[in-house]
Amino acid sequence: MRAMILAAGVGSRLAPITDIIPKPTIPVLGKPVLDRIIDLLQKHGFNEFTANTHYLGEKISELYQDRINIKHESDLTGVAGGIRTCADFLRAGKDSFVVIMGDALTDINLSEMLAQHKASGRLATIAIKEVEDTTHFGVICFDEDEKITDFQEKPRPEEALSNWANTGVYIFEPAILDYIPSAEVYPMYDVAKDLFPDLLKLGIELNIYKTNSYWADLGTHAQYRQTLFDCLEEKFKIDIEGQKYSWGYLSDSAYLSPGCYIKGKAYIGNNSRIGRVIMKGNVIIEDNVIIEDDVVLENCLIMSNSIIKQGCKLRDVNIKPSDEVLPISTPAQDAIEIFPLTNSSKAIAEREFKIDSEMAGINEADNKFLTFLAEASKKINRLFVEKN
Repeated sequence: MRAMILAAGVGSRLAPITDIIPKPTIPVLGKPVLDRIIDLLQKHGFNEFTANTHYLGEKISELYQDRINIKHESDLTGVAGGIRTCADFLRAGKDSFVVIMGDALTDINLSEMLAQHKASGRLATIAIKEVEDTTHFGVICFDEDEKITDFQEKPRPEEALSNWANTGVYIFEPAILDYIPSAEVYPMYDVAKDLFPDLLKLGIELNIYKTNSYWADLGTHAQYRQTLFDCLEEKFKIDIEGQKYSWGYLSDSAYLSPGCYIKGKAYIGNNSRIGRVIMKGNVIIEDNVIIEDDVVLENCLIMSNSIIKQGCKLRDVNIKPSDEVLPISTPAQDAIEIFPLTNSSKAIAEREFKIDSEMAGINEADNKFLTFLAEASKKINRLFVEKN
């Protein structure tokens, strides 16, 4: 069976990460989200893939041209427009096909969804999930026969006619491609805003599939980091390469100093080198990162090829790829704010989420512990030298 992955988006809300990394290839504990989507599709019998690309499309092609039928779009055309771009591939499958967003992390049961879609006899099935706050989602309204009756785009809770959100996971029959107008007529054509309402106007019934599976859109810095933390805490279970410990995961090619102290959960990626460091809460360190001694990290995401210099103290921050973070040499109140993400290289890092007496107490305790670790390491080294 065939599937389409929507991979053309710019990902502007994830800048500056997406300045150099296409959004579908952002890492999720050592593996691009696109790989994790492919894993999900293959688990449920979808083994032939197509994707539309636009922004940084050449990078996606370099990584996936042997695995995915890639169609590059010179201009963004909307979700349905992207499906139109891949129509020949999807139509050739002569069977139901899945469409899924390229920044979605989910364990939705596609086999069950497909079976329900087939039983409905309808052209389209939309996976929906119940949410508390509708302001960030397209909302689906439906009747007692689970037939869609209306759509709302990001309504305020008091205005919402439903609290069931569109997850952006669809199963379509090939015949739906006939209802997407040509690029000459509609250069930009969306699924939720255009195609579905147009089908309802024609009297064509659309089906829903209710899911309570994990589902996250990695479209913002806050959601991206929270999703990674959910994976680390096993709220969402994924395969993670490397050695598993009580505190988390250490990749086989990573080095973790014996002087480290981890109170919480951590993931340390390939070829990363971690000095004498305190980690608290959830800490994710991607590939090829260097963290020097006497660093304190709390609830941080450190992306690939970054360097955290000796003496930095970071809390509730994301560090973008290939950044260098230096300790501050001026009073804390004059420090550069680096929450939620450093936007320039050689960022100055001492100011945490906030500087107050409570944080000062935490810093003092951390510094004392680092001093203790340093002295203990020196004594062990001296004993080793004397013995040998």
